[in-house]
Amino acid sequence: MAPGVGGKRKRGDRNFSQDSRDENLRPSPHRPGNLSLAQHAGYPQPPQHQDFNRDQYEARGGGRRRGVRGGRGGGSHRSPINSPVTILTQSRLLSGPPDAVSPSPVHAQPQVEAALTVPSQNKPSINSMGTRTVEQMSDPSPYFYGFVTDENRKSWSHVGRKSIVAAGHEACQAENVITLYRIFQELVTSASYGLLDAFDAGSVVKEILEGSPDEESSTDVMVDTCSIDASSLFLDCLSTLTEASSLDPIVLQSLVLSTGISPQLMRQILDTPLLESLGLIRSTFVRVGIRQQTNLLYRQSNYNLLREETEGYSKLTTELFATSSGESLSSEVIEETFERVKGMIGAFDLDVGRVLDVTLDVFAAVLVKQYRFFVKYLRASSWWPKDRTTDSCSFQRALSTLPKWALPGSAGKPMNEAEKEDLALARRDRDGEFWQRAKEIGIAAFFEIGGRRASQGELDVALSNADSLVLSEREEDRVWMTVTKTLPPSGNKVAAQILGFKLRFYSSSARDESDVLPVNLIYLAALLIKIGFISLRDLYIHLWPAEDAMEKVREEKMKENAEKEKLSRSGGGAGNALMNAGVLTDGTINPREAREAARLQEIDAIKNQSSKPENSTESAIHKSQAYKEDLPEPAEQKVQLLKSLLCIGAIPESLYMLGRFPWLIDAFTELPEHIHRILHHCLHKIYEPLKPLKDCSGLREQSRVLDPDTSTAGKGQIKFVDAPPRKTMRWAQLDRDDTNEAIDYKFYWDD
Repeated sequence: MAPGVGGKRKRGDRNFSQDSRDENLRPSPHRPGNLSLAQHAGYPQPPQHQDFNRDQYEARGGGRRRGVRGGRGGGSHRSPINSPVTILTQSRLLSGPPDAVSPSPVHAQPQVEAALTVPSQNKPSINSMGTRTVEQMSDPSPYFYGFVTDENRKSWSHVGRKSIVAAGHEACQAENVITLYRIFQELVTSASYGLLDAFDAGSVVKEILEGSPDEESSTDVMVDTCSIDASSLFLDCLSTLTEASSLDPIVLQSLVLSTGISPQLMRQILDTPLLESLGLIRSTFVRVGIRQQTNLLYRQSNYNLLREETEGYSKLTTELFATSSGESLSSEVIEETFERVKGMIGAFDLDVGRVLDVTLDVFAAVLVKQYRFFVKYLRASSWWPKDRTTDSCSFQRALSTLPKWALPGSAGKPMNEAEKEDLALARRDRDGEFWQRAKEIGIAAFFEIGGRRASQGELDVALSNADSLVLSEREEDRVWMTVTKTLPPSGNKVAAQILGFKLRFYSSSARDESDVLPVNLIYLAALLIKIGFISLRDLYIHLWPAEDAMEKVREEKMKENAEKEKLSRSGGGAGNALMNAGVLTDGTINPREAREAARLQEIDAIKNQSSKPENSTESAIHKSQAYKEDLPEPAEQKVQLLKSLLCIGAIPESLYMLGRFPWLIDAFTELPEHIHRILHHCLHKIYEPLKPLKDCSGLREQSRVLDPDTSTAGKGQIKFVDAPPRKTMRWAQLDRDDTNEAIDYKFYWDD
């Protein structure tokens, strides 16, 4: 039940000890002096029942929560009550020093009466050195001074200063952190309460931090005798004391600046409010820090994807199409194009992976016509993979799969006759060395195409470096290098994944019936593998069908080939035309009555289906499964890629796929033609001079054809005209001679 109008309900049966005089019966505040940690036997104790009002409690730091630490050692779990330094401070209230940490006998032992003396509170004054000091401020709690005693303060200029510095050096050499911390704490406390000048206290700390002068060297050279991090210890002490009570910022500035500690170290250790009071950071530091943390941790940097904004990608597509259609393909034009593309990435905040995706799409669209531009563009871009070729033999560069015109620095102009002759001589020398190598190692010489041949030492180094790869890639690299004695092909894995995701879509259930695999993606993948931009190993895992489904493909293709062979034989199962004809319709039935009966049957089927209750989720699942079953079977991407690799001359990758599935040549009857083309190219220099009738150039000349315009011919005469010249068109398949349209189709890659 809610309390009445009289305010918050109070329990009148609760009595608190030590607060019986309080009429409001409020609980007593937390008193560190009452803790067992502050009680020491053998020393006088303060009265247990002191009258602490709320203002005094808050003034001493009991009512404040510690702020966020701005430097090292900060945290929400550390408080002045629980820290070991504060425990040491509390244990020394009105108590003498323990025997373990007592100062040297050289120092005079203070009297309890001197420690209990409470100085009077005066206003701040300016000393002779221009430093603001606080003279005899009231100490809120009696404090025991073991080093900055009354005797040392009275004889400060003669004995007191030197004795404190000597005690500090002795603590540093002995690595006594507790004693050194006590010295720093007493110096800060004495300066804050006006017992010592702030500048003098800071200079004493500076001498302790720097060390003692070397007697044999100059007095300006200081020897670092302190093996512990005394600077961080002093700053930690200062931070702890300022949390317990509020001190004069001007006194703190004079004290801290006179210690000579680096401001950078102060910013790393001290709290943010203390740094702000010392003038080491701006007043807006906390607000700016929160803003920066929000930007780094909570604000997501979204790239400009194609579905969000199309301006940048439109300009990118226009730039690629316009520049690739230009006449000049020099290296300067290619590099300027790539710099403009990088400028678009920065101006429109484009995703780099998406830019590469759009570039590959444009490349696939104009593959046959503008392949030279995009090959040079990819070679000059930052996406080009690291070259792994070696110089183990003299013809490694000659066996490179990248043409000479695609190398950086090439002019991009058509070769003249002298350059063509030099290229022909280089190819002849390359072929001679290659066939000599083939005599030595056999078909394994084809795997060295691309400049991946390596010595045994280089292979051992590559095998040891393969340990950093994942398990599957490492095993594939070991098998490749062990079998072929060459380095594995390198490539851009991101580009291979982009192409792989495109190919995988056309074999997934997310496609529609109209989504047919575009062959230009297969042609583009073969070209990128040929020039070394991507690796077959990175793309192979995305190709359909998977490895475990290839045996099923083999059975289906073998069965299909057997049926075709059976039907091709004379009388081998092919039926006559009457047997292949369908069932004849009955012409006696009235068409109108047939349509009406079909309509009634359809209405009855709909009623029966609506009468059966069916779950909507199950219905959607059944429809989805039925839709997936209606999708046509995806095309064999591995076989199509193998054909393109054989066409473009990527022999190592083609042999790799044929080695995994040797039955592909028997299952797919069009593959032998692609292999025969490579064999013809390997032997054409031998049989070309021996070809019969090679000097009869008129054998391939076209004969004259009949003129379709008969108006110019006389009566009873036939007029013949020369046949139109044959055209040559480039495409990404095998060469074809089309005699009907006078067009010869040639493969686009002729390097």
